[in-house]
Amino acid sequence: MIIEARNLSKKVIFNDEEIVILDDINLKVSASSSLAVVGPSGSGKSTLLGILAGLDSPSSGEIFINQKPLHNLPEEARAKIRKDSVAFVFQNFELLSGLNALENVMLPLELKNKRDAKEIALNYLNKVGMENRLMHYPQQLSGGEQQRVAIARAFACEAEVLFCDEPTGNLDSSNSELIANLIFDAFQQSSSALIIVTHDLALANRCDQKIELIDGKIL
Repeated sequence: MIIEARNLSKKVIFNDEEIVILDDINLKVSASSSLAVVGPSGSGKSTLLGILAGLDSPSSGEIFINQKPLHNLPEEARAKIRKDSVAFVFQNFELLSGLNALENVMLPLELKNKRDAKEIALNYLNKVGMENRLMHYPQQLSGGEQQRVAIARAFACEAEVLFCDEPTGNLDSSNSELIANLIFDAFQQSSSALIIVTHDLALANRCDQKIELIDGKIL
């Protein structure tokens, strides 16, 4: 099992009142399988993704990535697991404006000390149809093109888990379908687990599993 959450809860105090964001979440995702997390805004989807990815800590419960416990690790140790084991595709692309498309894909590979970072980056940019836009900077690319670069960057890392947070949320319907196809084409050629938080039911229905969150609980 690549990802496992056991009795996961997240609570915060606001104006002396306890607010429950996640309540007793249990899930499992194996290698080469996909999970969609759906639900209305404010249901806890992005919080769940953040905890599963080690970006946040739960109030209680356990979370494991490839049997490595995240729930009781300090931030420095969680950061190392994130660097080694996870990759992200975000709604807002999160490309570095000072780097061109090729450099944006190469950067995480270079941080992993990959000697063939450029060749790997070129291969994945080819796969998403960006071979003619390698030297363009994010501000010179459309939203759909920026998301293609973000997908290339994520899959080039060959991470154990790929997290997608509303990957089609800022795109029109035509680009949304294109990006969904690119994500699943790349996923099917990988051994990664894929976890997608989305409002897009067409995208969610392509996953092997789907859970719906309502008020922090799995429906």
